[in-house]
Amino acid sequence: MQALSRSEQRSRDVGGHRPRSVAGVETPRTLDEVRALVRQATAERRRLYPISTGRNWGMGSALPVTDDNVLVDLGGMNRIRGLDLEAGFAVIEPGVTQRQLAAALRETPWMLNVTASCADTSVIGNALDRGDGCIRSRVHDVAGLEAVLADGSVVTTGGLDPAGRYHGRVAGPDLTQAFVQHNLGVVTAMAVSLVPRPETIGLVYGRMPREQAGMAVGAVSDFLRRGNPADGLLRVREVSLVPGSGDWMLPEGVDPNLFTILGPLMGGNATVELAEELLRKALIEVEGAEALRVVDAAEVAPDDPIYPRALMSQGIPTCRGVHNALGVTSCERIDEGAMGFLALMPLLPMHARKTDEVIAALQTAVDRHGTALMVELNLVGKHLANGVIQIFFERGVADAPYRAHQLRNDASCVLRGHGCAIYRSDIDHAAADVWSETSTAGLGMLHRLKTALDPDGLISPGRYGA
Repeated sequence: MQALSRSEQRSRDVGGHRPRSVAGVETPRTLDEVRALVRQATAERRRLYPISTGRNWGMGSALPVTDDNVLVDLGGMNRIRGLDLEAGFAVIEPGVTQRQLAAALRETPWMLNVTASCADTSVIGNALDRGDGCIRSRVHDVAGLEAVLADGSVVTTGGLDPAGRYHGRVAGPDLTQAFVQHNLGVVTAMAVSLVPRPETIGLVYGRMPREQAGMAVGAVSDFLRRGNPADGLLRVREVSLVPGSGDWMLPEGVDPNLFTILGPLMGGNATVELAEELLRKALIEVEGAEALRVVDAAEVAPDDPIYPRALMSQGIPTCRGVHNALGVTSCERIDEGAMGFLALMPLLPMHARKTDEVIAALQTAVDRHGTALMVELNLVGKHLANGVIQIFFERGVADAPYRAHQLRNDASCVLRGHGCAIYRSDIDHAAADVWSETSTAGLGMLHRLKTALDPDGLISPGRYGA
């Protein structure tokens, strides 16, 4: 077992969260090794904190929620156990990255729902934490799971059988979602639902005046609610809020006076053409929308600013976006880079007036702390958007990390005051967010589940509060 020094722990978190003391690192490579490790930990009362690739940037990277955990690095479990190209499912282990699975799907009728993060992030890790892909929320990719419980036993859910074959939803209750954002066991495999490769992918891209952001959110929401004939996840992003003074920073190329509408329209040629026409009609009242581009994603040139998004909309992961945002040339440098980064994940309204109210309230917090933030709305449904609030800071400036963390805390309170719940937590707020957003009866049920399956609380202590 490998031990980490406190300085190593601190340097490996781009978010500058409170350092955790880590009892050591284990690197199992097979299901049997995970079972043996869990049984040994139970006998020795050692707490285990599983990670996949540890690239949970802005939320704590690879650090656990509580102190004195043994990190269980599952990156070495990187087998694609099965690929069903008739039904469209892959069965993979936690160390399988976006790059690896996308490569296996090349030249097939299926593609991966790629996220905007690093190509070497874990498919399983991001999906279990409700990350968003370019096509849909990744929680919809989670078809079934294999997990090791605290007694070393192995369970499967959702139609994934003990032999690793996926059958689809079978008779009886399905506990798959109970393992999403939870700590009931160590997930060692997942059946991932793939995306049919469409005939056409039209990439939407437009930059508009910042003061039109609320109106644009309302217009795109109306387009989705009336029936978008195409597939794909549209985003309103780079809504930047900057203070009047202070040592604030935003990624290079971000203009605080503009915001962006971005995302794919996927389907047959006629379907994509119809979706573009309806979207343009929905945006007719939004100033600057006349400059909106809808281009064939396969024809975007490498020197075009939207090239990384064009790749991702085709199921091809890339690190270029995250490198550009954080000013690094390698993902291995992010946790030690000069730019710090925090993320706050609220559910946001899909309504023009309410969006403007939330943005105005966040601006007050930005001015108070002298630190900038950037708001993104991932329009994953017809009711609420998955928000991603990004706070960037210069790690070398003495009080910049403190101000960034204070802004995140303040912004969280502001959001709750406007009825915006948190849907995904960082390591400093995992338990508090669950307690704030869950009823007493719901908390009791979570506690009973956790106690039944892990009576000593040894697996992922503090993760989402159970």
